Amino acid sequence: MTGAGERTESGGSPAREPGRVRWRRFTVVFVPAAAAATGLLTATVTGAIGASFVVAGQEIKQAIREIRARGVEEFGGVVTTKDGTRIPVYIIAGRYVETYDLCQSVLTATPFGDVTIRTLAGRYDHPVTSENQVAKVISIDSHPTYTGLQVGLDASTLDAIPGVAGPPGTVGSQAVSVVNRNVRQVLLALSATTIDLPNTSLRVLKGDHECF
Repeated sequence: MTGAGERTESGGSPAREPGRVRWRRFTVVFVPAAAAATGLLTATVTGAIGASFVVAGQEIKQAIREIRARGVEEFGGVVTTKDGTRIPVYIIAGRYVETYDLCQSVLTATPFGDVTIRTLAGRYDHPVTSENQVAKVISIDSHPTYTGLQVGLDASTLDAIPGVAGPPGTVGSQAVSVVNRNVRQVLLALSATTIDLPNTSLRVLKGDHECF
Protein backbone atom coordinates (compact mmCIF):
# COMPACT_ATOMS: atom_id res chain seq x y z
CA MET A 1 0.00 0.00 0.00
CA THR A 2 1.51 3.24 -1.07
CA GLY A 3 0.95 6.77 0.09
CA ALA A 4 2.47 10.17 0.65
CA GLY A 5 6.06 9.98 1.80
CA GLU A 6 5.97 13.34 3.58
CA ARG A 7 3.89 13.89 6.69
CA THR A 8 1.34 16.70 6.55
CA GLU A 9 -0.38 18.57 9.33
CA SER A 10 -3.93 17.43 9.97
CA GLY A 11 -5.32 20.93 10.44
CA GLY A 12 -7.89 22.00 12.98
CA SER A 13 -8.18 25.09 15.16
CA PRO A 14 -5.09 27.33 15.35
CA ALA A 15 -4.71 26.75 19.09
CA ARG A 16 -4.31 23.00 18.70
CA GLU A 17 -0.87 21.50 18.11
CA PRO A 18 -0.59 18.66 15.56
CA GLY A 19 -1.32 15.32 17.15
CA ARG A 20 -2.91 16.91 20.25
CA VAL A 21 -6.49 17.41 21.45
CA ARG A 22 -7.95 19.33 24.36
CA TRP A 23 -8.38 17.24 27.50
CA ARG A 24 -12.17 17.70 27.51
CA ARG A 25 -12.24 15.94 24.14
CA PHE A 26 -9.93 13.18 25.28
CA THR A 27 -11.13 9.65 24.47
CA VAL A 28 -9.27 6.36 24.39
CA VAL A 29 -8.53 5.33 20.82
CA PHE A 30 -8.26 1.58 21.30
CA VAL A 31 -7.19 -0.58 18.37
CA PRO A 32 -8.03 -0.13 14.68
CA ALA A 33 -11.70 -1.16 14.98
CA ALA A 34 -12.42 1.34 17.73
CA ALA A 35 -10.57 4.01 15.80
CA ALA A 36 -13.62 4.13 13.52
CA ALA A 37 -15.21 6.36 16.14
CA THR A 38 -12.66 9.08 15.30
CA GLY A 39 -13.01 8.91 11.51
CA LEU A 40 -15.04 9.93 8.50
CA LEU A 41 -15.71 8.41 5.12
CA THR A 42 -17.23 11.28 3.15
CA ALA A 43 -18.97 11.08 -0.19
CA THR A 44 -15.64 9.98 -1.64
CA VAL A 45 -16.44 6.50 -0.33
CA THR A 46 -19.74 4.79 -1.10
CA GLY A 47 -21.46 1.74 0.31
CA ALA A 48 -22.39 0.21 3.64
CA ILE A 49 -19.04 0.84 5.34
CA GLY A 50 -18.77 4.31 3.81
CA ALA A 51 -21.20 6.00 6.19
CA SER A 52 -20.08 9.48 7.21
CA PHE A 53 -18.74 10.23 10.66
CA VAL A 54 -16.81 13.26 11.85
CA VAL A 55 -13.08 12.99 12.57
CA ALA A 56 -11.39 14.41 15.64
CA GLY A 57 -8.47 15.48 13.47
CA GLN A 58 -6.02 13.81 15.85
CA GLU A 59 -3.11 11.84 14.46
CA ILE A 60 -2.99 8.08 15.11
CA LYS A 61 0.43 6.50 14.58
CA GLN A 62 0.84 2.85 13.65
CA ALA A 63 4.07 0.86 13.39
CA ILE A 64 3.50 -2.57 11.82
CA ARG A 65 5.94 -5.33 10.94
CA GLU A 66 3.84 -6.67 8.07
CA ILE A 67 0.41 -6.25 6.48
CA ARG A 68 -1.05 -8.86 4.13
CA ALA A 69 -4.18 -7.79 2.27
CA ARG A 70 -6.42 -9.26 -0.41
CA GLY A 71 -8.73 -7.19 -2.57
CA VAL A 72 -7.04 -3.79 -2.26
CA GLU A 73 -8.22 -0.36 -3.37
CA GLU A 74 -6.45 3.01 -3.10
CA PHE A 75 -7.67 6.51 -3.97
CA GLY A 76 -7.74 10.08 -2.72
CA GLY A 77 -10.40 11.47 -0.42
CA VAL A 78 -11.32 14.07 2.16
CA VAL A 79 -12.27 13.90 5.83
CA THR A 80 -14.04 16.64 7.78
CA THR A 81 -13.67 17.72 11.39
CA LYS A 82 -16.50 18.92 13.63
CA ASP A 83 -15.65 22.56 12.94
CA GLY A 84 -15.89 21.95 9.18
CA THR A 85 -12.18 21.74 8.40
CA ARG A 86 -11.61 19.52 5.37
CA ILE A 87 -8.41 17.45 5.34
CA PRO A 88 -7.14 15.57 2.26
CA VAL A 89 -6.29 11.92 2.90
CA TYR A 90 -5.17 8.83 1.01
CA ILE A 91 -7.74 6.04 1.37
CA ILE A 92 -6.43 2.47 1.54
CA ALA A 93 -9.03 -0.29 1.67
CA GLY A 94 -8.67 -4.06 1.92
CA ARG A 95 -11.35 -6.74 1.66
CA TYR A 96 -9.39 -9.06 3.97
CA VAL A 97 -6.39 -7.82 5.97
CA GLU A 98 -3.88 -9.49 8.30
CA THR A 99 -1.74 -7.18 10.46
CA TYR A 100 1.33 -8.56 12.24
CA ASP A 101 2.93 -6.87 15.28
CA LEU A 102 0.82 -3.73 15.50
CA CYS A 103 1.83 -0.83 17.71
CA GLN A 104 -0.69 2.03 17.75
CA SER A 105 -0.27 5.27 19.68
CA VAL A 106 -2.12 8.52 20.28
CA LEU A 107 -0.40 11.44 22.02
CA THR A 108 -2.63 13.95 23.78
CA ALA A 109 -2.05 17.02 25.95
CA THR A 110 -3.70 16.99 29.39
CA PRO A 111 -3.60 19.20 32.51
CA PHE A 112 -1.06 16.68 33.84
CA GLY A 113 1.23 16.92 30.82
CA ASP A 114 1.48 14.76 27.72
CA VAL A 115 -0.18 11.34 27.86
CA THR A 116 0.30 8.50 25.37
CA ILE A 117 -2.33 5.83 24.76
CA ARG A 118 -0.42 2.90 23.29
CA THR A 119 -1.89 -0.37 22.09
CA LEU A 120 -0.11 -3.56 21.03
CA ALA A 121 -1.90 -6.35 19.13
CA GLY A 122 -1.35 -9.12 16.60
CA ARG A 123 1.79 -10.40 18.29
CA TYR A 124 3.44 -13.84 18.47
CA ASP A 125 2.52 -14.61 14.83
CA HIS A 126 -1.22 -14.34 15.60
CA PRO A 127 -2.22 -11.39 13.41
CA VAL A 128 -5.01 -8.89 13.76
CA THR A 129 -7.57 -9.88 11.09
CA SER A 130 -10.20 -7.61 9.60
CA GLU A 131 -12.73 -7.53 6.78
CA ASN A 132 -13.58 -4.50 4.65
CA GLN A 133 -10.99 -2.34 6.36
CA VAL A 134 -10.73 1.30 5.26
CA ALA A 135 -7.92 3.57 6.47
CA LYS A 136 -7.68 7.34 5.96
CA VAL A 137 -3.93 8.02 5.84
CA ILE A 138 -1.94 11.27 5.77
CA SER A 139 1.50 9.66 5.51
CA ILE A 140 2.97 6.19 5.08
CA ASP A 141 6.47 4.79 4.71
CA SER A 142 6.79 1.10 3.86
CA HIS A 143 7.95 -1.61 1.44
CA PRO A 144 4.93 -2.87 -0.56
CA THR A 145 4.83 -5.78 -3.03
CA TYR A 146 1.70 -5.92 -5.21
CA THR A 147 0.11 -8.77 -7.18
CA GLY A 148 -2.29 -8.01 -10.01
CA LEU A 149 -1.90 -4.22 -9.72
CA GLN A 150 -3.95 -1.81 -11.87
CA VAL A 151 -3.12 1.91 -11.73
CA GLY A 152 -4.92 4.86 -13.35
CA LEU A 153 -8.47 3.57 -13.01
CA ASP A 154 -11.43 5.89 -12.52
CA ALA A 155 -11.93 5.65 -8.76
CA SER A 156 -15.68 5.25 -9.14
CA THR A 157 -15.16 1.96 -11.03
CA LEU A 158 -13.08 0.21 -8.37
CA ASP A 159 -14.63 -3.16 -7.50
CA ALA A 160 -12.09 -5.07 -5.37
CA ILE A 161 -14.31 -4.47 -2.33
CA PRO A 162 -18.10 -4.55 -2.79
CA GLY A 163 -19.61 -1.18 -1.93
CA VAL A 164 -16.33 0.75 -1.72
CA ALA A 165 -15.34 3.17 -4.49
CA GLY A 166 -14.05 6.69 -4.95
CA PRO A 167 -15.49 9.77 -6.66
CA PRO A 168 -15.90 9.72 -10.46
CA GLY A 169 -13.23 11.43 -12.49
CA THR A 170 -10.46 10.85 -9.95
CA VAL A 171 -7.56 8.41 -10.16
CA GLY A 172 -7.64 5.13 -8.26
CA SER A 173 -5.82 1.81 -8.21
CA GLN A 174 -6.58 -1.73 -7.14
CA ALA A 175 -4.73 -5.01 -6.72
CA VAL A 176 -5.46 -8.67 -6.15
CA SER A 177 -3.16 -8.65 -3.11
CA VAL A 178 -0.35 -6.75 -1.41
CA VAL A 179 2.28 -7.55 1.21
CA ASN A 180 3.48 -4.40 2.97
CA ARG A 181 6.52 -4.57 5.26
CA ASN A 182 8.02 -2.22 7.85
CA VAL A 183 5.02 0.08 7.84
CA ARG A 184 5.09 3.47 9.55
CA GLN A 185 1.84 5.29 8.93
CA VAL A 186 -0.08 8.23 10.33
CA LEU A 187 -3.84 8.12 9.91
CA LEU A 188 -6.88 10.08 10.99
CA ALA A 189 -9.40 7.23 11.03
CA LEU A 190 -9.87 3.54 10.35
CA SER A 191 -13.00 1.41 10.07
CA ALA A 192 -13.80 -2.26 9.41
CA THR A 193 -16.95 -4.36 9.29
CA THR A 194 -15.32 -7.02 11.49
CA ILE A 195 -12.00 -7.22 13.31
CA ASP A 196 -10.30 -9.73 15.61
CA LEU A 197 -7.47 -8.56 17.89
CA PRO A 198 -5.50 -11.37 19.56
CA ASN A 199 -2.97 -10.64 22.30
CA THR A 200 -4.10 -7.05 22.79
CA SER A 201 -2.46 -4.83 25.40
CA LEU A 202 -3.38 -1.18 26.08
CA ARG A 203 -1.43 1.18 28.32
CA VAL A 204 -1.94 4.82 29.29
CA LEU A 205 1.55 6.27 29.78
CA LYS A 206 2.62 9.65 31.08
CA GLY A 207 4.85 11.45 28.61
CA ASP A 208 5.66 10.84 24.95
CA HIS A 209 5.87 7.10 24.28
CA GLU A 210 4.62 6.92 20.70
CA CYS A 211 5.33 3.95 18.44
CA PHE A 212 7.70 6.05 16.31
